[in-house]
Amino acid sequence: MRKSGESTATARSRLTPDRLAERVAGLREGERLAVVGLTRDGVGAVLATREIGRAVLLVAAEELRTARAVIDRLLDDLADLALARWPDWPGRDGSAPAVSGPWLKAAATFAAAGRPPRFRRVAPALEFAQLLQAVDPGSVILVAEVDPVAPARAAPVIEALEWCAGHGAACVFALPAEPPDAPPYERILYGACMIGRAPEPVEKRFIPARSQAHHASEAERRIEAALAKDPELAGLFAGNNVVRVAGHGRQPRVDLVCREHRVVVEIDGPEHQASPKFGQDRHRDYELMVAGYLVLRLTNDQVAEDLQFAVEKIRAVVRLRRTLPSPGDTTR
Repeated sequence: MRKSGESTATARSRLTPDRLAERVAGLREGERLAVVGLTRDGVGAVLATREIGRAVLLVAAEELRTARAVIDRLLDDLADLALARWPDWPGRDGSAPAVSGPWLKAAATFAAAGRPPRFRRVAPALEFAQLLQAVDPGSVILVAEVDPVAPARAAPVIEALEWCAGHGAACVFALPAEPPDAPPYERILYGACMIGRAPEPVEKRFIPARSQAHHASEAERRIEAALAKDPELAGLFAGNNVVRVAGHGRQPRVDLVCREHRVVVEIDGPEHQASPKFGQDRHRDYELMVAGYLVLRLTNDQVAEDLQFAVEKIRAVVRLRRTLPSPGDTTR
């Protein structure tokens, strides 16, 4: 029971994509599930990237004004899928009791001639059950999108999927947004869940500027552009980033860092060859090494004279780190 003042949306269980896939995979014949926060294609994308062991059909119900029209479209789609699976239908040897012999004989004749096994004079319930068996005897999951703001558009889809559930199909109602708890939505909202996402590290939620190289360093910009075009190294390095090291002092900002393989690339101008820069750089290298990073130093002249050779040096260090165990780092 909801507490006083608690919204319906707040009271709904929130599922990560992985948990949603598990929930859908566990639907039994005739069971229904409403998902708030995803389109039909969004639900399909979640299920397509996870092994759920079930066949899934995204129901095309756009612009259909009656439940019968939705069901007819669904039967057409199932017939097309059945034709695509011919002759690998279950029950052709009589081993599947759910398969009607007369329907199977007529459907096989159609399929052998390259025609979808669709019989408009057959009772829809019989045809639906037989086509489901032909497409996948393990129970097809139907996913349809329900318009959350237009009850007149939502009603035919809800009615059609309720009919499908009543005839043994597992059904998912995809609601892109929270609908009102009123007709026709109240028929599907009991037990509905909301889609949520597992929290991601802040680095994965940050979209950097196109170029992160220091504006005054032509060498950094050239290396950055060359790495972005390299098929093996593209996307691995971020420029002008702070790297966390032990202690509470100033954290080093490096020219290029590959956090995945723990590699830092520094591009040094002539000022880095004399004190105090030279000594400061060695101390930075020490801090980065203790933090688990391998530091490669290149000079501006090396980049200017042979850019490709500089890239190959970076590639060699990355490949070296790929072959080594990743060092632990609690300060990352």
